[in-house]
Amino acid sequence: MKTNTSQKIIEHIKKNQRSRAHDLALFLGISSVAVHKQLKKLIEFGLIIKIGRPPLVYYQLAPEKLTLTIDPNKLSKKIISQINENYLYISPLGELLYGLTGFSEWVKKINQEQYIIPLINEYSSFLNKINHQYKKKGIIDATNKLKQTFLNDLAVDQLFYLDFYSLPKFGKTKIGQLVLYAKQSQNLSLIKELVKLSQDKLNNLIKIKKIGYICFIPHTIPRKIQFLKEYERLIDIRLPKINLAKIYKNNIFVAQKSLSTLQEGIINARETIVITNGFNDAKNILLIDDAVGSGSTMNETAKKIRFLMGKSCKIYGFTLVCSFKGFDVVRE
Repeated sequence: MKTNTSQKIIEHIKKNQRSRAHDLALFLGISSVAVHKQLKKLIEFGLIIKIGRPPLVYYQLAPEKLTLTIDPNKLSKKIISQINENYLYISPLGELLYGLTGFSEWVKKINQEQYIIPLINEYSSFLNKINHQYKKKGIIDATNKLKQTFLNDLAVDQLFYLDFYSLPKFGKTKIGQLVLYAKQSQNLSLIKELVKLSQDKLNNLIKIKKIGYICFIPHTIPRKIQFLKEYERLIDIRLPKINLAKIYKNNIFVAQKSLSTLQEGIINARETIVITNGFNDAKNILLIDDAVGSGSTMNETAKKIRFLMGKSCKIYGFTLVCSFKGFDVVRE
């Protein structure tokens, strides 16, 4: 990398806060190809970052990163491994920071750098408590919470989810972060990561419960990349499907997660979800969704299926995330 050229690029970006490659080519009097080569190397050295998407792509100076020093003697190898496996922090710039690196960034965000070791130990203890009290074979049984909501009107036999959406004090979980940003940014790579994290546990549930049919809850809001459609395409489940569709009388799409009361959620699910294919043998069924809010969509869907299949079949639910306390609405 030519030092003079790279220094001029950095000075120009610093003066203007951000610059496009075209502007830099005009300023330096060199070709666009030559500028992009310089920019690529500056990014690799961590001196600048690239933001935006074509045709509006800008380059700006990389933010200074203060790395917190963590004394490895104050943490056990088990805790370090646990944090690296379970923690994810997504920065305001969209950087995926895993493990201790991400935890350090979160600690800096809340201005608690001096307490990083106690916070790591507290987070580890919280995960241990969750695994001991709630998780079995890597998934959480939320059936009792669902029973408390629907009492005698419950049509789902059991509900399981992969992880909590967020945790008190520590915010969104790794799975919660991935679900949120996969949906918001319609990011296929994040959906692929969620498939990898859930594949084995989902297969194990299917085997244990002797599932004969699977059924994916339909999306509400039209998007170019539909989360569950892509999840269904990528997940390796070789079972027959019960097909569902979401229909509305008007062209106004009302997302379940935008409704404020349980009764509104029940009405929305009951009146808009339809079964579009036939099936006649009473095999165990697994309903799959990305996140459960009130549980009304899954329960109303189960009612429709049970009406056709009869009481002899078992209907189970599986979702990637759900709330830690009760079934509060999980918003995007």
